[in-house]
Amino acid sequence: MAHSAWKWMVVAVTVVGVGVAACSDDDEPGPGPSDGGFDAGVNKERPGFGEDPGTIIGTAFTFPSGVELAGPIYGADEVTGECDNGVSPLGTGQAVRICVPLRNLSGAPVLVTFPPGLTMIHVGDSRIQNGMLIGRIRVNVPPTGGGPGGIDAGTDGGVDPNAFVVPLHLYCLNEQRGPSELNAPYALGPVSTDEDIQELLRLLEGKVIDDQDAIDVVQHALYSITEGNGLTKEDRDAIDDL
Repeated sequence: MAHSAWKWMVVAVTVVGVGVAACSDDDEPGPGPSDGGFDAGVNKERPGFGEDPGTIIGTAFTFPSGVELAGPIYGADEVTGECDNGVSPLGTGQAVRICVPLRNLSGAPVLVTFPPGLTMIHVGDSRIQNGMLIGRIRVNVPPTGGGPGGIDAGTDGGVDPNAFVVPLHLYCLNEQRGPSELNAPYALGPVSTDEDIQELLRLLEGKVIDDQDAIDVVQHALYSITEGNGLTKEDRDAIDDL
């Protein structure tokens, strides 16, 4: 592809994990009693999380000037989690793995920051997960061939063949749904403003997610929020130990 000669530059607070995990694991214990003494397994309604209807609430994510989507967001390879450009995946989630095609018409490299709490919404008919990014990802996106106004590809609903594709690995937001699938359609969601999600992100600041145990701690904590009433004491203790 046209971007193959460009150096991929990334600064991320997390490290990519190993392997693929299902979104639901019967061997894992569900959310337990919370700090407040109530059963966190009783769901607090949060639109777009778990099986709660509605649209995820949050702040709209916008790209820097000159950068835009170069086509629909789509599911990555189900086995490798990679997109079609050979760029190493970013993020530590294991069951929502997507490809984000970008077009940079600024004429110069642009730093794009994907913030923690950013969501991606499955927009197809099948019961597939929504996902959330845990950890901040920064990517230098090279200028798309032709410079400002230099391309007209991708306007027919397909992906611009010159797109710079960012593979993102996100965490599950709907425990009872399936993982992402190859070419599954996704849309850019908001950055969640849910107070419990924000607490989780604060607790994870400075933590390194570099093995399966750490990934499981994060996903279980997220399920305590999406499927329950919020983080449990066990979640907080496990995060503290990371």
